[in-house]
Amino acid sequence: MRHLVGLVLTLGVAFGQHEFTVYELLGPETHKFAITYDVTYGEEGARFYLNPIRKGSKVSDERVIDLATGKELKFENIEDHLKVYFAAPIPKDGVARFRIFKTYEDAASYYAKGDEIVFDRPLGIRRNVVVLPAGYELIGSSVPSVISMQTDGRVRVSMLNDRDDQLPVKVIGRKLP
Repeated sequence: MRHLVGLVLTLGVAFGQHEFTVYELLGPETHKFAITYDVTYGEEGARFYLNPIRKGSKVSDERVIDLATGKELKFENIEDHLKVYFAAPIPKDGVARFRIFKTYEDAASYYAKGDEIVFDRPLGIRRNVVVLPAGYELIGSSVPSVISMQTDGRVRVSMLNDRDDQLPVKVIGRKLP
């Protein structure tokens, strides 16, 4: 049993360690946040990747780059997904590493409440960061987080989803006087 647990943990880390998402909260009146999502995908022979667009979210400003070459990758919006096309099929024992940029508008997930802002969203990716807009301080987080300051002065809230499902995250900020 001990060996099986070790194997499961190793596989979980190996396949999820490169996924990383940054949510940069824009002005609260816009209900928008810019997303940067790093993906490592390794299905042999795959020619594309489907990234779901959350229900209730309006997506804009999409762009995808190949992290190995820095070149733009072709993509299209199909129904409720962003379909990213690889330059070539994924080879045996190979992976595609790419970065998706997009902006979501979602008033149910990001909104102002008086002088506070609330980002309330379940996150399924293992490593996540929420960056507050300039001029806001952190006053609450529903999950254990590492808090730091970016070079531009914005507050950065980093968290780890150690669950096998979505982590319910609620980050609350307050406008500085």
